[in-house]
Amino acid sequence: MKDRIDSTTARRAPARGVLGLSTLLPLLFAAYLVHAESSGGATTACTPAESAKFVCGIVNSEDLVRLPKTHWVISSGKPGPEVPVGHLFLINIDNKAAEPFYPLAHNQYRLDQKLFGSCPGKPDENKFDAEGINVRPIGNGKFTLYVINHAGRESTEIFEIDTRDEKPAITWIGCVLTPPMPQSDQPSLGNAVVPLPNDAFAISINPAAGLKHTMDTATAATVKPANDPNFVEKMFNGQIMGFVMLWSPGTGWQVVPGSEMAGSNGIEASPDGQWLYVDALLEPGIYRLSLGRTPVDRAVIKTTFHPDNIRWGDDGFLYVTGPGLTGPELMKAAIACAHSTSRQVCPVPFKVFRIDPRTLQSEELVNEPGGPSFGLATGVAKIGNELWLSSVRGTRLAVYPLNDAATAPRTERN
Repeated sequence: MKDRIDSTTARRAPARGVLGLSTLLPLLFAAYLVHAESSGGATTACTPAESAKFVCGIVNSEDLVRLPKTHWVISSGKPGPEVPVGHLFLINIDNKAAEPFYPLAHNQYRLDQKLFGSCPGKPDENKFDAEGINVRPIGNGKFTLYVINHAGRESTEIFEIDTRDEKPAITWIGCVLTPPMPQSDQPSLGNAVVPLPNDAFAISINPAAGLKHTMDTATAATVKPANDPNFVEKMFNGQIMGFVMLWSPGTGWQVVPGSEMAGSNGIEASPDGQWLYVDALLEPGIYRLSLGRTPVDRAVIKTTFHPDNIRWGDDGFLYVTGPGLTGPELMKAAIACAHSTSRQVCPVPFKVFRIDPRTLQSEELVNEPGGPSFGLATGVAKIGNELWLSSVRGTRLAVYPLNDAATAPRTERN
């Protein structure tokens, strides 16, 4: 399937007793995972479906990313019914075993004063809500992990991951608080993050007033309601824009020129940092934006689905996934899932597209109706000859095989 291309220029709660909550947290969470996968009969058993296999032990995973040239995947995790604290998860690609990675009682903290000296301190381990994530290889088996966090504070949390031992170790090294919306100075929510050269990174943001349902209760209570009673509807109709913001050491936040779009979402960058690829969830479409050019070179692929997250494959292509619903149906399903008191999946249709970054041509790889085992795919990663998909609601990742034609590599990236 080809899409049209348009171009323009342009809780740490008080805990007392023998064990503190930070010690009990991993034990309680592990018990929850066992309960979630063993109760409910066939709908939660980790057995393959007709078209996909599953990686279980993951809770409410909005996004996922592979640590390049390793056999490890990191997945984000959000709070939800019976899950008061979100987590990062560590997955072994070889045996598809998953386990909580952060926060745990043995996690380490070491603030990088040079890069993140303005960070007010380490995150509250009992108020963590991980959304978009991404990694930067820094050599010698180490990586910098960037995590959009919605609980306790709106921030990008930064970690160092060391894979040199048998099992990776994670150390928190800093944070950058999410900036307000440009021009209006109203609170914003970060969605996705991508590293850029010289220790910079970019995030997609949208107005917090329209997305309070995605935040933890305490943080959402600090967001003043919009004066316009139709604010949420206008946002979903594309009348209120999201943006991309770029942070660099010593400079702070700047708006990326030409980045205004409806529902700024998943984001990736070319290896040289000269191009951004940004999902506009609500338009729907995928933008390619130049960095450092005047005027901005801006092109958009108009898609037949709502693109959520985007990720480079090791073949030089970009992979994009998101819900297959359109218009008012998407809004209704998103709010229903956000307010559901069930830990079961949201049986929402989803798609996966592959994009050639040079031609901006796209090809549909997965088109699924969603069901009791998996639905509402929000994150994607190409792992060998498989597509791994995450979902913001559920206790698993879905793994789809790629056919031979879909695994043919490109020789270069834009």
